[in-house]
Amino acid sequence: MGSGPPAAVLAYARSLVPVLAAEPACQVVGLYLHGSAVLGGFVQSGSDVDVLGVLAGPLDRLAQERIGGALAAAAQPTPGTGLEFSLITAATAAELGDCRYEVHVATGADPKVLAGADRPGDPDLILHAEVCRRHGYPVHGPAPGLVFAPVPRRRLLEAVHQEVDGGLGHGSLAYAVLNACRAERFTMTGELVSKVAAGEWALAHFPDQPAIALALHQQRTGAQVRPVTPDAARFVTGVRDRLAALLAD
Repeated sequence: MGSGPPAAVLAYARSLVPVLAAEPACQVVGLYLHGSAVLGGFVQSGSDVDVLGVLAGPLDRLAQERIGGALAAAAQPTPGTGLEFSLITAATAAELGDCRYEVHVATGADPKVLAGADRPGDPDLILHAEVCRRHGYPVHGPAPGLVFAPVPRRRLLEAVHQEVDGGLGHGSLAYAVLNACRAERFTMTGELVSKVAAGEWALAHFPDQPAIALALHQQRTGAQVRPVTPDAARFVTGVRDRLAALLAD
């Protein structure tokens, strides 16, 4: 783990607080950095700035749209490859339920501004919320342990399995392989760590997997290399299948 978020990332995240506060419907409980900025391994040329905001209560569609537009307008430039921002209620933070969100804003390779009204929940919030609870940096508001409730292990395993499976079809080689490394470390130790820390750990545990060293190099240099190579795909598929067997028990 790092000693704290990079200074530029923290300053950027703090600049989002007044954007939310300017919306009368927003009663902000807290704003939390998560992802590589707090887990370590943040690379300006290859890492998103991951932020999870928590509100006292839900918003109507018009407020969601206003906030989404304001965040998207304020989000550039970022100290990374883009902003990944979700806004949820305190009730959702305490019990994820269907993972409903109020607003989601992404400004990286796949830019989007989504109002959560009438949309299905986002299962990515399962891991985001748990990382926030364990390691999140409170840009604004109380300590994350007072806002986010623990996520049951089985639900975390299901989310990790989904992430590994998605990496095979949609991620770069670094994303697919290092997410698989994170999954293996989680199943063996219960820890949620950065891609880089997981890759370094996996080098010692899977010395016969050349794809891990290649993935680490690509992650550290910010390279997003596709497609996933056959040996990398075999490694990731093996991890996915082991997760599926755990979930079947």
